[in-house]
Amino acid sequence: MPLYPGSKIGVIGGGQLGRMLILECRRMDYLSVVIDTDLKGPAAQVADKIFYPDSVMDFVRECDVATYEFEHFDINIVKQIEENVPVFPSSSVLEIKRNRISEKRYLSENGFPVPRFWIFDDISGVRQLAGTIDLMVKTSTGGYDGKGLYEIKKADDYEEIKGEVKGGIIAEEFIYFAKEIAVICARDRKGNIVFYPVAENVHKEGILLYTIAPAGISGKAEKRAKEIVSELAHTLGLIGLLVVEMFLLENDEALINEFAPRPHNSGHYTMDACDISQFEMLLRAICDLPLTAPELPCPVAMLNILGKGSSDMDIDNMLSLPGVKLHLYGKKEVREKRKMGHVNILGKTAWDVAEKLNYIKKIVYNA
Repeated sequence: MPLYPGSKIGVIGGGQLGRMLILECRRMDYLSVVIDTDLKGPAAQVADKIFYPDSVMDFVRECDVATYEFEHFDINIVKQIEENVPVFPSSSVLEIKRNRISEKRYLSENGFPVPRFWIFDDISGVRQLAGTIDLMVKTSTGGYDGKGLYEIKKADDYEEIKGEVKGGIIAEEFIYFAKEIAVICARDRKGNIVFYPVAENVHKEGILLYTIAPAGISGKAEKRAKEIVSELAHTLGLIGLLVVEMFLLENDEALINEFAPRPHNSGHYTMDACDISQFEMLLRAICDLPLTAPELPCPVAMLNILGKGSSDMDIDNMLSLPGVKLHLYGKKEVREKRKMGHVNILGKTAWDVAEKLNYIKKIVYNA
């Protein structure tokens, strides 16, 4: 049975993704309830009600449905919520995603294309591979925003990081890709699925710096990437939003790097450039409302604001450009590499967007 405006949406986690989802709830007249450890965080600032994790049953009583905006929330609390109210995507999907090893194993065992990988109980297992093949070493947990990533391209690289890396790790063959792309889809309770245009991602030090949509890839590559993601969404039995970051190779084949069963940084461009944002699409999926294919009428870029507060940027100069939309997350403490906001940059042509993107990068990063 559909949940119409006026229903109560539970948001598990209190970061900026929860904040942007709640702002969409407000626009569509849904009520919002947050459970998080930070009662003054980005999501809590705009929510109707907020609860600490030790008040989980109070949170449940206020929800008609719940979703999560962060993978690393206490899984036992998520399961407790799920016992009392529908949680989409399910906790079983979240359990796969929370650990890089379980994620890669799931993908590989179900026949999805991934880079070659090796699993070790600790970093010492990589010693035998160091210097024989270029590797990307990833810690099994705590992996987001570039954390827990290490390149090993020569034996000396292993010696430099061996004391830093603790616990189980996954070592993947380093992929020299043509482009890194992001494929975003939504799937509802009936199994209907819709896609956003494939976007191109550019990372710096493991953190997304900017996204460009559409990606400017061949029709063959786009078709293949969407086929892979559609199959993954159905295999997971996912209800909600799925974002898959992929390496696009020169032959137009794609390898899955990782997936996220929630809104994603690379989908922020949809807030201003598409007729349905990723946050509205998530609401539609979990509330059993109709999914319609989103449209992107013009090219767009999204630039992350990393480690910069509003006082660090020339806002007047930024907003003097037509087609520029500034989004800030309400975070009070500025830290190096912390995501403080993003800028969406719309243009008439891909060239127009590229020129504006370079201009805005100089404003944000003084470079």
